[in-house]
Amino acid sequence: MSRGDEPLNSHLSEHIPRIISLFPSLADMTEQDWSRDGIKVIYLEPNYTIKEGRFLEYAFLILDGTVRMYKISPGGREITLYRIHSGECCPLMTSCILGETEYEATAHVETAGSALAIPVDIFRDWTDRYRIFRQFILTSLARRIISMSSLLDSINFKSIRGRISEFLIQRVGHCGNSDTLHITHESLSVELGTAREVISRSLKELEKEEIITLSRGKITIRDRKALERYVE
Repeated sequence: MSRGDEPLNSHLSEHIPRIISLFPSLADMTEQDWSRDGIKVIYLEPNYTIKEGRFLEYAFLILDGTVRMYKISPGGREITLYRIHSGECCPLMTSCILGETEYEATAHVETAGSALAIPVDIFRDWTDRYRIFRQFILTSLARRIISMSSLLDSINFKSIRGRISEFLIQRVGHCGNSDTLHITHESLSVELGTAREVISRSLKELEKEEIITLSRGKITIRDRKALERYVE
């Protein structure tokens, strides 16, 4: 996933204790498993992208950083599916690898980090031989199916104002005690897969109702309870 896929360190053994601390399902791997050709820790370069339609050569387990997964419509509009962080894998990637199909989304590195890169043939072998690792992969897939179902429900059954409100509450919740989210109208439109003009109009309406405050590149929640009512 880095340009050239350069290993961070040629001695994989130095990284194994941390890898296992993040992915306990790998604890049963033998020294022989880890010594197989092609397994490496790689640097996740900011803004690097794996585009939809590729056959993947590696499965990636994220050690650090954030990777955004999204789809692009025939008209070129993006919608965010989910993000993967430290200690996670991408279920869409793993399902495509196990099913030997083309990758069905686009992956974009948002924040730099590192990942364990496992050649697909080794990944399939480990999934076959190690029940706990297989269970981790299947559990990750099940969780993302649930989150994708929620995303589809939101798109199909919630108003754009409800979707904006839900997004703001969720993302601000990840910012600790702050009620301010640093995001542009354009970025919010990409997250929700709708036109920027629609986003801007809805945000201005929420501001008129004194539910949020808008400033350049920032949205501040003033009345969380009012925002929550739009989500319901």
